[in-house]
Amino acid sequence: MVARRVTQKDIAVRAGVDRATVSLALRKHPSIPRSTRERIIRIAEEIGYVPDPMLTALSQYRHSLRPAVYHGVLAWLVRENSEWEESPHYLDYFSGAKSRAASHGYQLETVTFDGHKMKADRMASILSARSIAGILLCPQPMHHKEFDFPWEDFAAVTFGYSLAKPELHTVTGAHYRSVRRVIQELNRRNYRRIGLASSRGNDARVDNTYLAGYLSSEFPKSGKMFCQPFYDEQFGFEKSSFLAWLHREKPDVILTNEFELVPRYLQEAGIDVPGQIGVVCASIPKPGTQLTGIVENSIHIGEIAIDFLIAMINRGERGIPEYPQRIHVEGKWTEGATLRPRP
Repeated sequence: MVARRVTQKDIAVRAGVDRATVSLALRKHPSIPRSTRERIIRIAEEIGYVPDPMLTALSQYRHSLRPAVYHGVLAWLVRENSEWEESPHYLDYFSGAKSRAASHGYQLETVTFDGHKMKADRMASILSARSIAGILLCPQPMHHKEFDFPWEDFAAVTFGYSLAKPELHTVTGAHYRSVRRVIQELNRRNYRRIGLASSRGNDARVDNTYLAGYLSSEFPKSGKMFCQPFYDEQFGFEKSSFLAWLHREKPDVILTNEFELVPRYLQEAGIDVPGQIGVVCASIPKPGTQLTGIVENSIHIGEIAIDFLIAMINRGERGIPEYPQRIHVEGKWTEGATLRPRP
């Protein structure tokens, strides 16, 4: 005889609460006090509750057919990065995430946290009091930053690799693959001296994938093709040091993640692009620029991040993940005006 499946109603009877409270507690919703959540989850484990996958799939299907209803607020948490709105990438992350959140019935609000003015525990209690269960963490102002925060009550997703600790789920562009795709295209266009120009800090924010993609690529087999990379210690490297490298290494094309700085320095030096030197970027923020290279599509990255975050909330996943997931989103080639055409 097949044993009867344990249901949420059974948990509710044992815990002395209604079924709606059980449903919220199993999803670790912040509207249920932590002690109550932990007690209900413990009871569920004791009596052998396992979610019915067919009922879960049916519920998700029915939910997808209904117009989005208001579910609450999600936080776009900004920590010590008052200049995030000056980054076209970050603005598009936020824009994509906000519009996608609305389609799911959530409102994405900017929440600024200044650790010099408020303790992290206090910020967490404010978010919990507002029943905010999910956090999209804005990229950090510098690379290799740590953020000591009580994550256990929140689902959290971030962007890129500027956050060193804790290791959260992250969504970012597929920079390593993009760099290799770019170099393959440069080979097709018969460039022979492919130079990399990047600041060490900017590359660290994407897990050093510019340098890794460059060094692991296949270069032209004829001619003197390898340039010593310009890998400056500073963010927004100095014009003088860049031009000194340019005259020393003599590249005929420059691969860079400084999509504003390098073209400007070349123009100010009177160097014709693409007549004398080509310029290509593997992480262009959006289409419609003069740059040739890979468009990262940051709006889509924001959409994917919010989808992942809401799925975590629905699965009841909270806290620092044991096995962080990295979602790398492919970009698309855009033909601007900074490379010579294919022969």
